[in-house]
Amino acid sequence: MKKSILELPLKLFFLFVIGVLNAAELVPKDTIVSHAQKLHNEEAHQKLVDYGEKVLKTFKIISTSDSLVLAKLCYYQSKGNYSLGQYWESVNSSTKGIEISPNTTEGIEYKGRLFADRAWSENYLALTGKAKESLETGIDILINLPEKGIGALDYIVNSYVLLSSVHAYWGDLESAKLNLRLATKIYNQNKEALDKYKVDENGNGNRYEIILLYRKIYLLCNLGRSKKDSVEIEATIRKLEKAHAAKSFKIQERVYYSTSLNHIGDWYLGYKPDSLISTSDIKRAEYYIGKSIDLIENKKYPGNYFMFKFNKCKALTLANKIEEADVLISHLLDSVPDQGYKSFFLAQKGLIKAKAKNRKESLETFYKVIEYVHTGEEKLAKDYSNFRPSKIFGQTNLLSRVAEKLDLYYGDDPEVKRIVLRLYRLSLIQFKNSHSKAKFNKKENELLRKILDGILVASQKQGAYDQNLLAEVLNSTENIMNKRAWEEFKQNRYTSALSNLDSITRRELDLKTALVFAQKEHDLNKVDSLQQQIYNHIAFTEKTYPNLSLVRDYNFDISKLQQRLSDKEMIIKYFFLSNKLAIFSITSNQIKCSLIPWDKKNKELVNEFAFRISERRTSEDLSQVLSKKILPEISQRIKSLIINPDGELYKIPFEVLYRNNKLIVSQFNVNYSSNLGFIDNEDLTEKPKEDIYVYVPDYEAKKLLLATRGEFSDLEGARKEAKMISDLFPAKVFTGLNVSKEVFVNTASKASFLHLAMHAKINESSPGLSRFVFGKNSKMEDDLYLDELYALNLKANLVVLSACNTATGKENAGRGIESFQRAFSFAGVSSTVASLWEVPDVATSKIMEGFYKELKKGLPKSKALQNAKLNYLEIHQDTKLADPYYWAGFIVYGNNEAISNGSQTNLFVWLAVIVLIGLVGFLVKKRVKVW
Repeated sequence: MKKSILELPLKLFFLFVIGVLNAAELVPKDTIVSHAQKLHNEEAHQKLVDYGEKVLKTFKIISTSDSLVLAKLCYYQSKGNYSLGQYWESVNSSTKGIEISPNTTEGIEYKGRLFADRAWSENYLALTGKAKESLETGIDILINLPEKGIGALDYIVNSYVLLSSVHAYWGDLESAKLNLRLATKIYNQNKEALDKYKVDENGNGNRYEIILLYRKIYLLCNLGRSKKDSVEIEATIRKLEKAHAAKSFKIQERVYYSTSLNHIGDWYLGYKPDSLISTSDIKRAEYYIGKSIDLIENKKYPGNYFMFKFNKCKALTLANKIEEADVLISHLLDSVPDQGYKSFFLAQKGLIKAKAKNRKESLETFYKVIEYVHTGEEKLAKDYSNFRPSKIFGQTNLLSRVAEKLDLYYGDDPEVKRIVLRLYRLSLIQFKNSHSKAKFNKKENELLRKILDGILVASQKQGAYDQNLLAEVLNSTENIMNKRAWEEFKQNRYTSALSNLDSITRRELDLKTALVFAQKEHDLNKVDSLQQQIYNHIAFTEKTYPNLSLVRDYNFDISKLQQRLSDKEMIIKYFFLSNKLAIFSITSNQIKCSLIPWDKKNKELVNEFAFRISERRTSEDLSQVLSKKILPEISQRIKSLIINPDGELYKIPFEVLYRNNKLIVSQFNVNYSSNLGFIDNEDLTEKPKEDIYVYVPDYEAKKLLLATRGEFSDLEGARKEAKMISDLFPAKVFTGLNVSKEVFVNTASKASFLHLAMHAKINESSPGLSRFVFGKNSKMEDDLYLDELYALNLKANLVVLSACNTATGKENAGRGIESFQRAFSFAGVSSTVASLWEVPDVATSKIMEGFYKELKKGLPKSKALQNAKLNYLEIHQDTKLADPYYWAGFIVYGNNEAISNGSQTNLFVWLAVIVLIGLVGFLVKKRVKVW
């Protein structure tokens, strides 16, 4: 009985041991890595992949050293798959290696390498967002190794180079330059060792000296648009030509030279709109393209033959050499092996046919273009109704250009008009499906505005705007352009309530502070290093607290916003297009849109108007002219306006415009919003216990007769504000020795409302260096910089920035304004009161007093500010103090809800009065009885 009980387990154990021994005999552990490396060096890619699969099926991990062996095997297998063009398999191999890499020094290094290798495959698969994430993770791992070997250094430089290219693809010039500088810095620090590592014993290889010059040209050719860029491009190619002529130039480096020439030629064909490309531009393009083609055809230089020839075709088309261009594009379409090129080649053929006035072939060819972009399983319908977008951002511009060219050549054709509108709408769908989402940049901004311009103009040509189309335009604009602002706002309001995130928040603030001072000192190396640390810190926070992403969801829906509007409210949204201004009027039951021409003269008109107000030289005539241009029709029932400006319109207070010869401020209470999502936003967190925190520094400076809150002077009015606020509301006032930047940073997150009455200094060229002056002697060390505000987590429902220029700043990539107001919104504040110019101290104090008294009554913020301004105007009517300079500088941004339940207070007052009257009546009656 006992024998039978033990027999089965013993047999199973015996079979397990035999299996392990057989596996070990099949794949000897000590030769796995060396054999994989040998196959990699021999470029036996398929054998390497097969060998990896064989080992992974049989090898069992027992120890840490076993994990390292398999991680290295996955590392080589990933390279094999990549070389075979099996990019998904390469991603899977890298991911497997990452998962099993042990937590040893060597294991951590291979994990960093595997992340970097995975990024190359992800980038090839057009998963640029994932590639960016993999690169940043890989760089972070490798750069933090206690000892970095030459292999790790090579991976770091290479990863920065690819990361620069990813950012260039998205149009993020500053990030692309940053990563290229970081790569150059590490290369220069280790030049001799890296050159030796990149070149074998036979003198073959690619040195980073050449690669980095090529990458700079690539970057400038992708993103440069100015004369200055052309000068830098020409200077860089001269350096490359000098290196090309040197004896040390390697055969393997030829591809960088030939491709650089072609990039420059292509740049001269596209850095301006087609209509502005000059004969000299075309000649310069033909010179560089011709030189690059000569190298690959006659001197056997490597290069992308089909792209070089395609660029030649574009030059011929622009030069109106139509027959020659047609022959060349037909040859390319017949012979190109890569299907990815075909959509672009077909688009060029459609353009050539259009220029040749061949309508039928042009339309058929352009249809084929959309067919190549379409990713659905079903054949593309003739009306494009079943179109499915791709993940390739470059194809967004392709669809837009097809629509543009059809409109240019056949815009009067009724059938083509319908096609053009459909194509622009498809471009918008393609944009939403392929743009980076991580960061809305200048390149994306320009393309999105171009697409929306096309949609609105094409729709206008077909008659009245369709409500669904206008809703689609507004929803897409908000969800694409303002997603990051909303996410930052929501996350910071949420994290401000989590005490365990305090140290992480403080770390980000410390890094932002160090970055500010590095920027002031123009220490570029230190700036780059700190920016990298900030990126790493943000990545660490998101990895450590993954639930933060749950509060960041943003899906704007204009119909839901309309449902929350009363019938007395109207939103006016402005949106600049190529040479037009789109004005959207949004009420509870309707969306209207009008397009008006907008050129340089109109922009100058706005700037002149804003400047005159700030200089106390307001022109009513100028105001009337501007009012007629930019104010839409407003119904008599409307009492509240919500303004969503764009571009230069951020500079002006709409209250000083006119409607029916009356100031807007006398007819409407006006609220502002930097995007539609911030209108009537809902709070995520509970209201904090504390009330108003007031910050009023004392300045050791002389008193001025007309002190402003921009120049350094004593601010008597600010101190009066503080006392007035504390008389009206429960307030904690920080002044004298009790107020400083450190005090503000440590206390601001506790307040429901914040009031800053102080000097502010604006840096027009570098908005991040704009600052609130806490320093007693105007010293900068104790000042709070705009860039530092982005690192704070606040939950205040209102911040009053009773200082100068707090709503103004420099335009960003999306034509918004980099201002204190924006920074506080990003930090989690739901509404702000901010200023548009250097506001006078005394008048500001009076306006603020009126504002807070009206708030105390329970009025919405914009209504309270309107009443304060009207009361001020009534007092100073027909005097110089009635000039808008004194009263119009402050505007309300964001949530417009009341901050005080004044109705309850009034109710209690009336109840008390009634009780008192009743009591008096009772006593009188009783007294009468006694008599």
